[in-house]
Formats: sequence, structure tokens, C-alpha cells
Amino acid sequence: VVSTQSTGQLLSCGALLSDGFTNLSVLDRWLEASFYNLVKACMNLNAHIEVALLCCMKSPPDYGTSFQALKRTTDHDSLHVYYPLFWDVNLLECAIAQHHKRGETLLRDFVIGLMGQPEINENNPPILLKRTTEAKKCVFLRTLFFKFFKK
Repeated sequence: VVSTQSTGQLLSCGALLSDGFTNLSVLDRWLEASFYNLVKACMNLNAHIEVALLCCMKSPPDYGTSFQALKRTTDHDSLHVYYPLFWDVNLLECAIAQHHKRGETLLRDFVIGLMGQPEINENNPPILLKRTTEAKKCVFLRTLFFKFFKK
């Protein structure tokens, strides 16, 4: 069983290795080793939005699990905090579809607004997309760290 405490310790190791999640290039091995436990812990806590984002950190992204996790999100998943951190347009499109199906027009419109962010436009130069993706991943990992570390 993966506990919240052990997950906090895993994230602490990642934070130490990457200088507070500012240097993602050193985290490839750590993420590979920790991925299963992080996803399992988030699933046990019904933290579906976190699962969706973690699955997109894999290379290649695990869209199947990501989309399933997005389908399970509720109003209690801090969606307003995590949606601006989405770096993958496919996830945003899935979120829009889910909110539309549920009749959640406020959340749907919020996510549609996020789709218009110039920094995630897929026509941007690859270097700009990479910087944006890395910055959002860093913020996500820090957010996840503080969520588990406080418990």
C-alpha cells in the first residue's frame, strides 16, 4: 500500500534531486522509478486531476489513463488550480468534452479560455513549447509536493 507519507518522501527526493523541481532534466530516472507509486497514491486519494497530469509526464504520454482520470474528476478536485497548469492541448480538449457532457458550462468555458493561451499554441517554435511545458511541469510537481508534504 502506498501511503501519503511515503509519497511525500518520494516527492521530497525529487525536489532535492532537481533543486526544488527547477531542473527537470535530472528527473527522468526519478520519475520512471517513482511514477507507479505517485499515480497509485493519487488514485487512492481520488486525486484524479493529478493522475491525469502525471500520466502526461511519461514519454510517450499515457493518454488512456489520463483521459479516464479526467472523466472521474469532480468539483472537489481543485480543477481551477490545475487546469492552468495543463501543457498538453489533448488534455484540455478532453476536459472541455467532459464538462460539456456534464452540462458544466462555467468550467467548460474556463477551459476553452485556457485553450487560447498563446504559449501552448502548437504552431509556436518547438523551443518555446518546450520551455512552457517544462515551466508548467515544474509548477505542477511543486504543487503536488506541497499537497503530499503537508499531510
